[in-house]
Amino acid sequence: MSDELLYLWYGMISRMTNTVKMNIVMHYGGLGKLWEVPEAQLKADLTDRQAEAILEYRDEDIVLGYREKLMKSGVEYIYPGHPAYPGRLYDIPDPPLVLFARGDVDMLRCMESSVAVVGARKASVYGRTMADRFASDMARAGVAIVSGMALGIDGMAHRAALKAGGRTVAVLGCGINVVYPKENYDIYHDICSGKGVVLSESGLDVKPDAFRFPYRNRIISGLADGVLVVEAREKSGSLITADQALEQGRDVYVVPGRVTDPGSAGCNNLIRMGAECVVNAGDILESLGIKEAVCRENTDDKPHICGLAESDFNKNLLAPIQKKVYSCVRLESRHVDDICVEAGISVSEVTQILYDLEQMGLVKQLMRNYYIRA
Repeated sequence: MSDELLYLWYGMISRMTNTVKMNIVMHYGGLGKLWEVPEAQLKADLTDRQAEAILEYRDEDIVLGYREKLMKSGVEYIYPGHPAYPGRLYDIPDPPLVLFARGDVDMLRCMESSVAVVGARKASVYGRTMADRFASDMARAGVAIVSGMALGIDGMAHRAALKAGGRTVAVLGCGINVVYPKENYDIYHDICSGKGVVLSESGLDVKPDAFRFPYRNRIISGLADGVLVVEAREKSGSLITADQALEQGRDVYVVPGRVTDPGSAGCNNLIRMGAECVVNAGDILESLGIKEAVCRENTDDKPHICGLAESDFNKNLLAPIQKKVYSCVRLESRHVDDICVEAGISVSEVTQILYDLEQMGLVKQLMRNYYIRA
């Protein structure tokens, strides 16, 4: 069976996370080999639930039938190696094996700059106002707005980007054809009409189970150059996205709130820990090195960058091993030994790479052997 259908088959399995499915694929040496593993061996090697999930759709006629249903529903699917698979996702620790998509899928190939906007579902007037202002201004500058289409800050960011005539990406925690929450049907409809793209790891009719939402956050941050947190409580799901962004080597921006406001406690704590405090979209655009609107179309169908500062070019041109070390540097200072342990690289190699990153202006040595993001 073709690689395209193998990816689709594996994407049809919705009862396991991408991490578990990836581990199973690696255990058997690839999707093609997993397709051929005898049923008895699967049941001996895996849990009953895992074996049943794999065997449920392991029939080429079923996969072809599912593909036809997707086509009739206006749903595409992309996977590693597909022309529209976002290049940024190759760099994250747990890249999705398949993404179902509705809307302008081609925009994924020319997203030169993008920022994820996340925050409280029960947002205050202040939070909604800030989300609208930041998202609108960034969208007008050509930055794609990424979020999770949840109530509150997410929905406001999507609406602001659409109203500004910009582009937006919504990453769902449910099936690609399931509108959740229903209050955001207008956003879903507008994006699917060609004003952006809706993405999900789950195919048709998959319910919005609770475990899917924090897990999809890695895709939200992975698709972006940076994550903007607008209004978040001390224990907010948005902080999970911020933490994942740091692990992925993304920048984290935070809108400050009143120190007496519990709804902004998470934001203010992020700032105390070293996240970048921003008061307008210009702060983020300057950080990204954007002085003018980025090009929205590529004549050669290959992503290219316009108006980016030297530091932004540096991050895009890092070698894989440099990216790995850079992702281990935080907004708070870390000792070189801790970076070595997390990166799994020798002290001599890490020291040399940190020196190179320091010369590029990406990290700073606060004191001997203690590093922080510049």
